[in-house]
Amino acid sequence: MDYSARELIDILEHEREIYEKIFHMEEEKSDAIIERDGKVIEELSLSQEKFLKEIEILENKRVTLMKKCKSASKIKGEITLQDIIESIDSAQSRILKQAGVELKNVLLKVARVQDLNSQLLTDNMEFYDIIISGLKNSSTIRSGYGSDGKEQAGTVNPVLFNIKA
Repeated sequence: MDYSARELIDILEHEREIYEKIFHMEEEKSDAIIERDGKVIEELSLSQEKFLKEIEILENKRVTLMKKCKSASKIKGEITLQDIIESIDSAQSRILKQAGVELKNVLLKVARVQDLNSQLLTDNMEFYDIIISGLKNSSTIRSGYGSDGKEQAGTVNPVLFNIKA
């Protein structure tokens, strides 16, 4: 079980390191959203996708390792990190517990910044919707009759929108 515990600690620590990088990117993304810099937001998102692929690989390793630990123990049902902590020596259990706590804390920080960024993006979209709506409403059709008795219609304050922009 000692080897499995050490391997699990390594996985959790590596995940924490990656999530720390993602956290810092999310903070940079907050600044980019405020500055309305779409290019930076896109670049950061692409970089984060690469890190998330690494996390996926680590998670698959972690799940496989947890299954090995379960088969080596007498635990029925799902095995938890706490189950593994209780089944190993005290020195490794403290390290494993600390790694789990640190990973959880980083995940909570990432979640908070992602919620903030989501709200910032929503606010920006609402702001632009209001501006576009106001521009659309300021465009009116003026009609009347000319000296020849024919109807003359024209658009006052025409506004063109590029829906792909």
